[in-house]
Amino acid sequence: MKKGMLTLVGLGISDEKGISLAGLEVLKSSGKIFAESYTSLLPEGTLERLEKLLGKPIGILDRQQVEGEKTILDSASSVPTALVVSGDPMIATTHVSLVLAARKLGIATEIIHAASILTAAIGESGLQAYKFGKTVTLAYWRENYKPMAAYDVIAENLSRGLHTLLLLDIDEKLGPMSPSEAARLLLEMEKEGKKSILLLQTKAVFLGGIGRADGKKAYLPLGDASESHGAYPTPAVLILPGRLHFLEEEFLASLEG
Repeated sequence: MKKGMLTLVGLGISDEKGISLAGLEVLKSSGKIFAESYTSLLPEGTLERLEKLLGKPIGILDRQQVEGEKTILDSASSVPTALVVSGDPMIATTHVSLVLAARKLGIATEIIHAASILTAAIGESGLQAYKFGKTVTLAYWRENYKPMAAYDVIAENLSRGLHTLLLLDIDEKLGPMSPSEAARLLLEMEKEGKKSILLLQTKAVFLGGIGRADGKKAYLPLGDASESHGAYPTPAVLILPGRLHFLEEEFLASLEG
């Protein structure tokens, strides 16, 4: 690597073992390494073990520091700098903005891709990738803030027979949304939206901790999931199926508990 270089290195969807050999080589040759985990939670001890593997420290940045960009860009302008990111680096719009900012300053950029929850969740569900509609984040409701965007996206996708991947919110204060919380929220949305698309008997694919040893998945009604507590590791995602091919039906049946 050369000076004036910024590389975003994906860790994949599990822990430090998900990094590619190419990513590992980049980190070993970097003059400065930063990491962030707010876009997706990393398993405990991941960065500490990665530091031991590399034999060099990793600076932990909070959301404001990553989105502010100054710390990373100042470093990348003088020494080869790497930012370690959970999943695939370019899935989060924050990182797209960072890469654009670096290029405007004449800093060369490189992306080392890794597994993403977008592809892993689809693969684990057994549903066909080309039959998915728009992906949406299911955001926490608050006292004076009850966004219905996820409900609207689900309704639109279902009207076209398409599946919906729901990314569950990760809040700095509330923590990662659990699948049971997500199921309860979806049922509350139905009371507001009144389109009869999210009922107690509506089945969804629940995926928690995908790519980890404690990962769990199941296909069950929203009503059943809403009554469970702590059954799924986080971070987690949900998939609301649209029209099903017979192979998809067979695979989902294998997930039913």
